[in-house]
Amino acid sequence: MAKSDDSALKKLEARLNSEDALQAEFLKNPVALMKREGVELTPEMEKAVKAQVSELQLGKLSKLAAKPKIGIRITITIRF
Repeated sequence: MAKSDDSALKKLEARLNSEDALQAEFLKNPVALMKREGVELTPEMEKAVKAQVSELQLGKLSKLAAKPKIGIRITITIRF
């Protein structure tokens, strides 16, 4: 992930935790929102993000009374 992506990711994370409408949009389609906000994702990252948000929605989100705090972390693996 490039440095500009890291900056976009940090800005997006801050906005997700302060803007309810943006958070709702993220929970509906996280990959599209991240791309729109300038975060580049590999196909593997896209799959992982979708799976994690889906898991959150199915499990923890239904049990939470308060608005969830969203943190985005991307791990990059280099294989030779």
